Amino acid sequence: NDVGKIREHRDQSFVFPTCSIVCANNFKPMGVYSKKFPPPHVSWFSSTSDVRDPIIEMERLQNALLERAPEMATHLSEKGYYTTTDFLPQRIIETMRMQSIDLRHEGRFEQSWSEKIDAGTGTAIRFDKEGVFACEPDGKDYDTAPDLVVYMSVLLQTLPHALNESGGPTAGMDLSASSFNAKLAVTSPGGSVYPLHIDNPQGLSAGDTRKLTCILYLNPEHKPQDGGELRIFLGAHDNIIDFSPVGGRLLLFWSDEIPHEVLPTAPLANSNDEHLDRYALTVWIPTENITTIHNEASKFSHLRDIAFPDGSIATVIMLTLRNENLVRGILTNNRRVNYDPVGNMLFAITTGYDFKGDANKNIA
Repeated sequence: NDVGKIREHRDQSFVFPTCSIVCANNFKPMGVYSKKFPPPHVSWFSSTSDVRDPIIEMERLQNALLERAPEMATHLSEKGYYTTTDFLPQRIIETMRMQSIDLRHEGRFEQSWSEKIDAGTGTAIRFDKEGVFACEPDGKDYDTAPDLVVYMSVLLQTLPHALNESGGPTAGMDLSASSFNAKLAVTSPGGSVYPLHIDNPQGLSAGDTRKLTCILYLNPEHKPQDGGELRIFLGAHDNIIDFSPVGGRLLLFWSDEIPHEVLPTAPLANSNDEHLDRYALTVWIPTENITTIHNEASKFSHLRDIAFPDGSIATVIMLTLRNENLVRGILTNNRRVNYDPVGNMLFAITTGYDFKGDANKNIA
């Protein structure tokens, strides 16, 4: 059957970063699609009963992205972000969360960590991000997490083109489906946080062309007291917006411009209460128009200076090592680098990066 053929060819069809995948219905490339919306009777769920086959219906997901693309484009241009809490049915969110838990039980997650530079010695000191664990899901995880793989594939093959062709203000962004970077993260209860940061603070100086951050939250039973809100800064420190990580929320914002942080996750709860774990699946979409990265003409370019008034920010940049030239460029850019033992990722670490200074200078 169709799903059996997808399974048989998963190693060839679910290949990242090109993400050329096969539709369960008619086996056409996901990059080729109609802009017509689906009829009301189209179901979100595939007809298979195999629990390890995806329940999400690819065509419906694809059309949902196309239908919302104009609104996404407008909000991103005017506000710097877009969000909705009803993007996917709760049954799909519940399934994706269970698949994320299965990946964790298989040992796919690693302790999230960073480095800081000792001001006295200039040496790098590694420290764990307490209560935060992450992995980089890809096509090899299809047997365990088919809905995560299908979601990432459809998102990457549909959203960049839809925003580029929306006829709206994002048309000149030249968002690309030619490569991708993804992270599935879990933040444990007991007060675990993410510090204030920008996803892509260095941009071209580090070969990083990520432009759009796309976060899907996988917490269907989240309650207000569970915390873990993502806070974005849109001006002075009193101009902030908090987004609860409720299951089904899709949140988009500009990777190179919007400062954000994660507030304490269930600060009064036991850190071992897995029921309160905060799961988030992030896909970063790059641009082929490098002039859009840290463009001073952007209405959001000043936000980093407001969030970090001293002009510096301690950062950890995660890049997928799929381009030898990119790696070589980073290695010769006079920057400290470290490899993550899992996920084929490179961490390029800069402490106190001076946005206004020499792009090749390390500032301790």
